Amino acid sequence: MIDVDLVIFDKDGTLIDVHHYWCGMIELRAKKLSQDYIGVSLQKDVEQELMLNMGIDLTTRKMKTSGPVGIKPREFIVQIAHQTMHKYNQEITVSQVSSTFNLIDEYSKEHLNTLVKLLPGVEQLLITLKQKKIKIAIATTDLTQRAKLAMDGVGLKHYFDDIAGADLVKNAKPSPDLVHYLCDKMSVDTSKTVVIGDSIVDLEMAVSANVKFIGVKTGLYSSKFSANSCILVDDLTYIEKLL
Repeated sequence: MIDVDLVIFDKDGTLIDVHHYWCGMIELRAKKLSQDYIGVSLQKDVEQELMLNMGIDLTTRKMKTSGPVGIKPREFIVQIAHQTMHKYNQEITVSQVSSTFNLIDEYSKEHLNTLVKLLPGVEQLLITLKQKKIKIAIATTDLTQRAKLAMDGVGLKHYFDDIAGADLVKNAKPSPDLVHYLCDKMSVDTSKTVVIGDSIVDLEMAVSANVKFIGVKTGLYSSKFSANSCILVDDLTYIEKLL
């Protein structure tokens, strides 16, 4: 058993089906950008190029393990989208791409039920942690408000003591900033903290913050992630007995 006072979950790929969520979001962004700024004859091609460059494998309809979506912060994805669009429309600005992302954010708020799908064992583990009086938080590369909306959309927000996105800290994952932010805010020592995540940036964040780590194979795990995770499980249903 691991001695723990705080469990920090990654969101995408750990709590929710990362492929289902981000394929939907990236497709919405790509369609909106191509429709608004590209001529009709090229719209479909540009839409597919945007999806590829933002990190979606069009054959499998899953995220690429190399990202950038799900790995890099939002600002990085905006830059990638702008670089792609600029090849076809040299007048488009980073600000316009960012505004399109914001429009899709607003649209998705009303359609979260089609974008957010829980992974196995999530709610049962959260219930168990609450029963054991272990504090629960989320550390994500997503925006804080979007992460809260996602958890609210699946009826789980009330389980979390705090939810922190990359917008709350200076440096996003794999920096330790999010872990330190949450530990400081909840007055929990890092020695009593566990991070649970599905990608190499989650593992590297935990290592740099000097906290324990449990890896799950439900999202973006790679061979490097698998080789370096001291504890690695198939999904959250296996974690209850560890805490």
